[in-house]
Amino acid sequence: MELELDADVVLFLTGEIRSRIAELADPRFPAGGWVADREWAPPASNPNAAPPAWQVIVRDDGISDDELSTGEISVGLSVLAGSKQNTAPARALARIVKAIVKQTPRPEAGNPVSAVSSFLGPYAVPEESTYARQYSACTLRVTTQ
Repeated sequence: MELELDADVVLFLTGEIRSRIAELADPRFPAGGWVADREWAPPASNPNAAPPAWQVIVRDDGISDDELSTGEISVGLSVLAGSKQNTAPARALARIVKAIVKQTPRPEAGNPVSAVSSFLGPYAVPEESTYARQYSACTLRVTTQ
C-alpha cells in the first residue's frame, strides 16, 4: 500500500521564492541572498563570513487535513533586508515575496499548492537586529504528493 505523504511545502516555497527573485534580477536583491527554513548563520569553518544582503525564511506552522489528500498549511514568512535606518529594502522584498506566494497556485508537476486561502501582512517586526524585518503569515491549500 502506497503512503500519502504531506507535501514538503517549505522545500517547494524556498525553491520557488529563490528562483523567482533571481529571475527579477533586481539590483536591490543581488544574487547570494538566503532563502531557507532558518536564518543564516556563519559556518563553523568560517565564523567571520559576511552575512547575506537579504534573507527570506519560510516556516511551516503545521497542516490541518481536510480529506485524505488535501489540507491547509499555515506558513510564516520572515524577510530580512536593509537596516533599522533603511527599511525600504525589507518592505519591498516582503511585497515581492507576497506576490510570489500568491502566484504559486497553478497546475504544475511538483507544485502542491492549489490555492492561497489567506494572507496576512507584511508588517514590520521591531527587534534588535542589523536588518529590518517584515513578517507575513499565509494559509495555503495543498495536496499530498
